[in-house]
Amino acid sequence: MNPRIDAPEPVLLIIADISGYTRYMTANAKTLAHSQAIITELVKAIIKQIELPLEVAKLEGDAVFLFCRKEGGVRQWTETKKVIGDKLFTFFRMFSEKVGELSQFTTCTCNACTHIEKLRLKVVVHSGEALFHRVLNFVELAGVDVIIVHRLLKNSVAADQYLLLTEAARDDVEFSGEKYLQKSAETYEDIGQIKTLVYLPDVQPEVASTETAFMSRFEKSWKLFCKLWFAPFTSRPRLTHTTSNLTAAARIGFASFTLLLTPIYLPVGTMFVLFHVLRKPTQLHRPDDGHEHKSDGSCCGGQ
Repeated sequence: MNPRIDAPEPVLLIIADISGYTRYMTANAKTLAHSQAIITELVKAIIKQIELPLEVAKLEGDAVFLFCRKEGGVRQWTETKKVIGDKLFTFFRMFSEKVGELSQFTTCTCNACTHIEKLRLKVVVHSGEALFHRVLNFVELAGVDVIIVHRLLKNSVAADQYLLLTEAARDDVEFSGEKYLQKSAETYEDIGQIKTLVYLPDVQPEVASTETAFMSRFEKSWKLFCKLWFAPFTSRPRLTHTTSNLTAAARIGFASFTLLLTPIYLPVGTMFVLFHVLRKPTQLHRPDDGHEHKSDGSCCGGQ
């Protein structure tokens, strides 16, 4: 369906944002390349769950910007908002499963790979209007509500993983089962106060079962090893949650060094992968194991 570009349309706007790597970390070339590769895998895991009526507006580094047109009348939208409500929690579940998989099957010990389990998902939902306009071969969304949903990524929620809905979006999303939403509000200088509701999902990364077939575990670990090894040669989006003082020369130097070692290290890496999958999977130890969230998020301390 071709978007109308002459007038604003009523839409539901969603941003799924990945964060968790230390914001003050100055990444070296290897850590930066691996963190970008890991984030890309997690973004793919979210995108695989996206289907109509949800559509991808744009990939924004370590975030996915989605929208849903509010069309078809009241009856159709009643069904749509149930689908969206379920899909929001599917994002959290699939993200958690992918974090667990990446943590389990990586053989790398760099700072990015040893902190995969610290990555979290934040989802912001807002309802309003957006103007669709075409730039070259791309359709862009514009308008005040598009600005608002992005501003809401910077908020006062004291938790590292959450679902935040504006009051305007609450009526456009229906959840299966009872979900406790904590009332809150955000204030922005050029926008004013926005009333919000916050839900803190308690989703833990799942550790791969030791009963999984050996070849399946080997294949997953080997594929991840290759993706991380060749990460310096892959163009990745700039991440917003890591910082780096690396120069272009440093990145090119690391890529050249990696290329030089490839004929030697690939066979050696295969042995690392083999030994890795033969070991019993290590249980993930997270600060919030067995932890029950408080409704205001104060238990997490914003870490």
